[in-house]
Amino acid sequence: MALADAVASVGAPLTSHGYVFDQDPGAFGELRDSSALLGDEAALHARYEEDGYLLLRGYLDPEVVLAARRELAEKLDSVGLIDRSHPLTEAIYSGSNARLGEIDRTAYAKALRSGPALREAVHRGRVIEFYERYLGGPVRALDYIWVRNVRVGAATGCHFDWVYMGRGTRDLYTSWIPMGDVPLSDGPLAVLEGSHQIDELKGTYGAIDVDRDKDHGYTGGWLSKDVTSVRARYGGRWLTTEFEAGDMLLFGMFTLHCSLDNRSPVNRIRLSTDTRYQLASEPADERWIGEEPFGHGMG
Repeated sequence: MALADAVASVGAPLTSHGYVFDQDPGAFGELRDSSALLGDEAALHARYEEDGYLLLRGYLDPEVVLAARRELAEKLDSVGLIDRSHPLTEAIYSGSNARLGEIDRTAYAKALRSGPALREAVHRGRVIEFYERYLGGPVRALDYIWVRNVRVGAATGCHFDWVYMGRGTRDLYTSWIPMGDVPLSDGPLAVLEGSHQIDELKGTYGAIDVDRDKDHGYTGGWLSKDVTSVRARYGGRWLTTEFEAGDMLLFGMFTLHCSLDNRSPVNRIRLSTDTRYQLASEPADERWIGEEPFGHGMG
């Protein structure tokens, strides 16, 4: 579906944390598909340098992705988050998270991000094959898998990934992988066009370490929740699209991004993952590697 038609189908202004995206063509647009460049590494690198991201439509095996989606839905269902009057893989929120107060949340979070189907989707196969070609050598994935199960009303603020994982190589890449279809109504990712080239932003906000710099002043490490003021200050367009199972969006550590609010009319939980990849020969951020990644809190 064309972006304009997808926007119209939502039937309400697109928002992030309640801030309305200016949908004028000079302020809002669609992510550019780079899948036609697959197999031409020089062209992919040139496109990345220009855009700060690569959208690869249908690159991943949808069956592998959907197996991971089922695995995640089963784990959400095990703690009462799924409405079983609908098919499990629709991931419709039950409306209650009461059982989360009865479990070991740390153990549950580890189990959620450690399933074999999930690791097959994001740490093996086509993802690794892509990065080995793109980076030109053996690849290391950061061991920690960021699983996003975003309920209606929730969104992610504007941020660089570097502020959370900037203790290794700068040549580190994020793959945002929708675990199933993500229409505009369900809160997909959005990228600020040209943000990877804003030196002022890299040298100020982009220079912080959320664990080391305790007084950085950025709530949760986000630059802002206000997509309107961010675009007004730094320019560019907010770019998004509707995603399908098998799509992959790649971007670097200094590409500013956020998500739309999940406004699913059927109360669907948006399932996606963030995973990171680098050359195995380069230093890795110690917080996110190993069998038991330390995570945040390491000063």
